[in-house]
This record gives sequence, C-alpha cells and structure tokens, in this order.
Amino acid sequence: MKVREEFEKRQVEIDLYFEILKVVECEKPKLIAFDLINDKNIEILFNSDRIDILRANSYLLLYNLIESTIYNSIVSIFDSITDNNVKYFEMIKEVQKYWLNNLYKHDDKKNKETIINTFMNIAEQIFNNVIALTSNEISYGGSLDARTIFETAKSMKIGVGNVRRIYDENIHGIVLQSIKNNRNWLAHGEKSFSEVGSLSTYTQLNDAKNHVNLFLIEFINSVELYLQNEDYKLKVV
Repeated sequence: MKVREEFEKRQVEIDLYFEILKVVECEKPKLIAFDLINDKNIEILFNSDRIDILRANSYLLLYNLIESTIYNSIVSIFDSITDNNVKYFEMIKEVQKYWLNNLYKHDDKKNKETIINTFMNIAEQIFNNVIALTSNEISYGGSLDARTIFETAKSMKIGVGNVRRIYDENIHGIVLQSIKNNRNWLAHGEKSFSEVGSLSTYTQLNDAKNHVNLFLIEFINSVELYLQNEDYKLKVV
C-alpha cells in the first residue's frame, strides 16, 4: 500500500539521519575527509552551532513524515474510489462533502468565469461518474498537528478509535504541536536553525520521533481498514 510504503521509506531516512545526530552528540565530534585535489585532510569540528543546526533539521524530517502520511492517505482513498468506479451518489455524504470542498475552494478573488468553470467541472465529473482529486486540490486543514489530523479523519469518516486509545494529549499532542510550530518557524524564517536546535536535546528529539511513529502507524492502520471495508461507500441495507 502506498501510504505504508511511503511511511516506511521516510522512516528509514529519518533513522539514518538520527544515526548521524547521535554521533555528533558524542564528546568532541568531528568530520574528516580527504581532499584529492589539494592532497590533504579536511577536518570540521562539530561545535554547538553546527549541532544545533542538525537538531533543527530533524523537525523538518519529522514534519515531512507526518504530512506525507496524511496526504498519501487521502490520495489512496480517492485512488480506491476511482479504481472501483464509485459514483458520486454511491459515496457517503462525508466523502461527497470533502470532495466538493476540495474541488471548489472558495476565494473572494475568484471571478465569475472561474466559478462557472469550476462548477461545470464538478457537474461533468458527477454525471460522467469520475470522482477524482488532483494533488493541488487536496487539503487537510492547514499545518498538521493532532487536532487537524483528527479533523481530517472525521471529515472523511475514518474511524480512529485505535489512534485515540494510544493517544495522550500531554505526549503525542504536545510533540505534534511542537513539530508543527518548529517546522513553521523554520520554513517561514521566523527563527534560525541554531535557535530552534538549541532548545532540544537528542534524547528529546528521539523520543519525539518514537511518539510520532506510534501515532502515525495507528493512523495508517485506520486508513487501511477504511479502504479494506470501502467505508467511503454508502452501505446498502
């Protein structure tokens, strides 16, 4: 399955990065390489600034894992809808609404012609029994943390009771919120990498990684069950 495969691929990337992060936390870490052109060794000592920058980068990797998992979950659901030729009126109302909300994102700046073209596209897909979303049409509530992930699941009627059972607001909630905030500060230039990295230890970051993995694995389990049962379809009584 695409969601789990992509998740596991990014897990490997993060684990490889954390191997480096763990080493540079050791006493007097340094990087040595041989410069063939100048025929000499080059040595870089990992001072606190360099280590802080590496720590800060871990937030970008972890957020990438979170966002890709939620994005690929939505893509997989609509891929399944398309592959199974599920028609608009055969979908549950939550998925109908999600599809419409994402296909037509209201913007006051849109002119009349754009609005008309959008609704013509919606009508054409409904009556031609083609339900799909392109990558730029998929959204999930803005920057992702536990709240927006649960809201996304609710909007598609994905059962996340298993996620709720392992979820602790004081652990997973805080970790996901921290990853989101730090990622946004870095992405928008509000804080420097040294500033963000200086506020976390390797142990804290590694714990955050483990909490995120557990949360997302349970979310993926929910999505897989949702797809297996075709819960996006209306059930015939």
